[in-house]
Amino acid sequence: MSLASPPAQARSRPTAYHHGDLRRALLDAALAQPDLESLSLRQLAAATGVSPAAVYRHFDGREALLLALASIGFERLHRRFVEAFDIERPPVDGAEARTRLQRLGQAYLAFAEEEPALWRLVFGTQAEGYRAAAVAAGRPSTFDYLPATLLGLHRTGVVAQPPTSDDILFAWSAIHGAAALRQGRIGLAQQTTSGLVEAFAVRIVAALGAKG
Repeated sequence: MSLASPPAQARSRPTAYHHGDLRRALLDAALAQPDLESLSLRQLAAATGVSPAAVYRHFDGREALLLALASIGFERLHRRFVEAFDIERPPVDGAEARTRLQRLGQAYLAFAEEEPALWRLVFGTQAEGYRAAAVAAGRPSTFDYLPATLLGLHRTGVVAQPPTSDDILFAWSAIHGAAALRQGRIGLAQQTTSGLVEAFAVRIVAALGAKG
């Protein structure tokens, strides 16, 4: 005698999670989505196999979820920068200062290419509030590292003047623009990341007034 299939209600019963595990599971499920900016809590509930009410016990709205995801994004980008170089130690010479600029660019482009949904969330057009909240919480952004990197170019004699706010904005625009163009497969998709970053670093240094 064959066993009967379980009732539909039993088959669709929400997955059971411990309280702390559910929050982690929700964030993991969200991070697996290709478009975080349009993700709804109901979609997340369906992806995780729990009820919408269970999601709301951890995130009181969509903005709370996106802020939590943005915080993860900033932390992951921070780890990439930490691995690139020690910001607390000044560069010993011009060669190291130039290398740091390249490593910063490589870390940023790698983040954009390997975690595009997070990159779009934390640096997208609607992400200013997430960035402000992350900075207020003490989480670093590109602007913690870029000024120090450009200042290192000046202190080691690579460029004549210390960086101004316009210099920082120019360098940031170049690095971020390269990431955006590669995301859109516009013109730069065929270049390797290292080759692209090296070319941009040379032009940034030249624009800042390289000596000699």
